[in-house]
This record gives sequence, C-alpha cells and structure tokens, in this order.
Amino acid sequence: MEKVLILNGSPRGKKGNTAKLIDQFMKGYQTVKPNSHIDYVELRKKNVKNCIGCFNCWTKTPGKCIHGDDMETLLQQYIDANVVIWATPLYHHGMTSILKTFVERTLPISEPYIIKKEGKFAHPERYETSGKRNILISNCGFPEHHNFDIMMQSFKRITNNHIDESILCIMGELLSKKPLAGRIQWYMEALETAGKEYAQNRHFDSDTRNTLGQPLVPLEDFIEMANLSWEAEGEIPPNFNEAMGEEAPGGIQHKKGFSYLKLMRQSFISKNAKGLDAILEIEFTDLNETHHFIIKNQKCELIDGRNTSFTTKIITTYDTWMKISNGEVSGSQAMMDGLYRIEGDFNFMMVMSKIFGSGESDKDKKMDECSQNSKILGIKGEKWMSISFIPWILSWICIGFNSILGVWSPLLLSGGIAAIKRKNGEVTYFEKMSVLYFSVLGVLQLLGISFISTEGTLLNYFSMALIWGISLLDRKPLTADYSKHRFDVNMQDNIMFTKTNEILTLFWSTMFILQGCLFILLRQLHLVKFTPFLYILTFIALKFTGWFSNWYPGYIAKGRVR
Repeated sequence: MEKVLILNGSPRGKKGNTAKLIDQFMKGYQTVKPNSHIDYVELRKKNVKNCIGCFNCWTKTPGKCIHGDDMETLLQQYIDANVVIWATPLYHHGMTSILKTFVERTLPISEPYIIKKEGKFAHPERYETSGKRNILISNCGFPEHHNFDIMMQSFKRITNNHIDESILCIMGELLSKKPLAGRIQWYMEALETAGKEYAQNRHFDSDTRNTLGQPLVPLEDFIEMANLSWEAEGEIPPNFNEAMGEEAPGGIQHKKGFSYLKLMRQSFISKNAKGLDAILEIEFTDLNETHHFIIKNQKCELIDGRNTSFTTKIITTYDTWMKISNGEVSGSQAMMDGLYRIEGDFNFMMVMSKIFGSGESDKDKKMDECSQNSKILGIKGEKWMSISFIPWILSWICIGFNSILGVWSPLLLSGGIAAIKRKNGEVTYFEKMSVLYFSVLGVLQLLGISFISTEGTLLNYFSMALIWGISLLDRKPLTADYSKHRFDVNMQDNIMFTKTNEILTLFWSTMFILQGCLFILLRQLHLVKFTPFLYILTFIALKFTGWFSNWYPGYIAKGRVR
C-alpha cells in the first residue's frame, strides 16, 4: 500500500488557499488510488520545537532528538512515506516558518560525517530516503512565477533534487474568493487531472503542467481585483482614482460600493449569460450609492448611478451584500430575514449565481441530469403530481361500491406510475406511499375487512392528509419533489424554496382533512350524491400550488430592508 504524507505548512491549515490546492489534487489522486494510506498533517497544530543546534541527535542519542515533542512521530511518518507532499504558501520569498521548523528538525535523518556524493560534499543519510517521491504545492499573491525561485532552490536542496512535480499557483489569493469560483473552475479541474495523472504515471502530462502554470485571470483583471480587495475593506490608497485610471478629485470620487461591485464584475461568467439581456441595479442604502450592471451579448458593463429601466433591483446594505457575496451569509436566509429586498423581475435572481460567481458546479450538473430525467414520456416533472392523483381520485369515486375500481385499479395505476418513474427518473415519496397505501387496502380487501367498502372514501381522505403531513416531520416537504423541477438548483437548496413547499404541503394536508370533514357532513345530510363535487377542490388546489410557488418567493423578495 502506497503511503502519502501531506505536510501542510500553512498557518491557516485546512482553511487556507494551500489546502484548496491539496484537496483538489488529492481528489484526483484518490480516484485512481483509493486505497492509499494518507497522512494529512496540519503542522500548525503540532508541537514541534525549534532546532537548537545541540547535535545530540548525532552524538549522544544518534537519530533521536532531545525534544520530546510531536516530531518523533512525524519523523517516522516522513521516513515511512513513499510520497511526500510539501505544501506551503509563499511567505516573503520562501516557505513558512512552520514548515521550515519541520525541515530543520529532520536533522536526525542524517549522520554527522561529510562525504562526497554525486560530486558534492554532503552528510550521508541514516535512513534510506533516496527512493522517496516529492511534490511541492504552493501559491503566492503575486502574478509572476519568479517569486517561487528561492523556494524552488530550497526544496531542490532539501530533497536532493528529487522533486517529481510542482504546483506553483500564482494569484493564489483568488482561490479564497467564493464569487470567483466559477471563473477559475478550469484551474480546479486541472488540479484534479494532475492528481489522477500522477497516481497513474508519477508525472503530469505536459498539457496539464502548462495549464497549471497559467494565471488564474488576465493580469489586468488581477491587478484591479488585488488593489480593490484591500480598498473594499476600508483602506483607500493615495491617488487611488488616478492609479485605477479614473478621474482625479473633482471628477468621479471614490465610492466604496462601486469599488466592491467592480470585484463582482470580475466574477462574471460570459458563457452562462448567453441570450441574457438585462439590467441589474444595486442600491446600498447605508452608503447612499446606486449602481447598475448592463448584461448583453455575453458582456457585463458596470455603470455608476441609477437606471430607471432596470430589469431587477437589489436594495440592501453594503455589509449585507459583502457577506452574501463572500458566502458568509445565505442569500435566501438574508432575504427571509428582511436584510435585502428585490424590485422588478425576481426570476433574474434564479440565474444570478450562475452568471456572477459560482458557475456550474457538480450539483448543477446533477440537477441538469435530473431535469432531463424529470421529463418522462413528454411530461414535465411537476405535471406528474397531477397524474399521481389519478389513482386516488378513482378510489374516492369507486371504493364504496366496486373493490376492483376502488382498490385494485388504483394499486395497478400507482404501481405503473412508480415503475415508469423508476425506469426513467426518480420515484417520489408520494408515489411510493401511494403504492404502499393501496397495497395495504388490497390486503385488507382479501382478508374480508368490511369497513373498506363503507368507510373507504373517508379513510382515503385522512390517509392522504397523514401522508402529506408526515413529510413535514423528517424529510423535505412533499411538494418539493415536484416543484423543484421549475427552479435552478441553487433555489432548491435554499430556505425560501423549503419554506414555500412547507406551506404548500401543510395546505394540502389541511385541504384533505377539510374534504374528509365535508364528506362526513354530506353523508350526515344524506347528500352523498354531491360528494364528487369535493374533487373540484383538488383541481383548484393544483392551480393554487402553481401560483403560490411563484408568488410567495416574490412576495418575500419585495419585503422591507431592515
């Protein structure tokens, strides 16, 4: 079994940009070698004292340091590893002090004698490490690769010039910018590919190596984002407007909100804006600033000031928008809490996350597949809810006088619907429960239970209410299984979508109870012949469901900003 030792020397550990590079590389590596033994070490969490140059590990206790700390275990892991991944951000032209401390504490691996090896004088190794494979992973905030020169020289000496591959990511600070995730997705995919290739061949293909050497964004975009990101935090550099190519004082003055929206503009993904012609206006109520984006022909232009012809307008505070953009606050939760509101076309919000920021994720791809599967036999997903009611309506009408039409036919219909959905897509909770319910009725019918024919209709109403009501307790609301096909994947996972469907599911459960009560009333008044009119409520409820699922999110979006 191959042993891989990951030495993460970042002070941020698994929360840093270096960790993002490691994770994506290892994702590909473990796809090829899932059974590899991985030791992931966050050095910042280890007790590793500084080497004091006492040389006891060479003299009094050969191979063993006087410090009784975590390095004893780490050193053994290092000796045993087949592959060592040295990972560190670039700090002042070199590795971090955390990783440097580890390197210095590997002194016990060497012996004190000086010998000539490969034409150079060096210390012989106490333990055999010449077959060890090494990978260097690093990132820096600058846009040029020469910044890694000193670090590369250091690791060539540390590994005796045995570095198999290196991943040196320039513009690395962009890795932590969530709004840019979609724009730099190509780089993350290249990292995963590199992991697969190294696991298979012990090296990267030349195309992959070249891709990993590319800047994450064009140089001019990076310089603007780098400077603006510091300014957006509140620091305004001297002559900022002039440096950014804007007018000097007396012309366009520095505007904090406008600067932050420049960063948002950099996250624009043109391929996802195909066919989109819209104006997005954003008003920062606390800064008294309003600006707008014009999105047309797969281009995005940011303009200072208002535009009365906006497609969609977002009204919020600067702090709220920063937190939403950076992923610190859920956009849907912020809307539910009244932290921002929407004017104009709410539907634009459903595509906004794809054109600004995250782009297409694995979840989006799965959703696209799900959307394809949701159209079965030419019928879209939401219409299957109406079809799934057919067995119940047949049972309501016939169960009192004909067991075949009231029990067995609904069982065959619900089973058929489930079979079709299973073959072509997903079987919903409601469809599964329908098959189960009519199966139970069938068993009771075979056992000769008489109340099936006398109370079957009433049993149907209250059983339906129970099925819908239970879905609210420990799973997603029942209507979500159908209405999700009308929304973007990002809407499906947010609290607004869930809240909308919770209300709708509760509405349906209540409606079935109401129908059951009305049925009892009509029977008491000897007006059973009018009970078919109760089914009209079902069709009205279906129409209401479609309307409410559109209206409610828009109603919340137009709420008052707190």
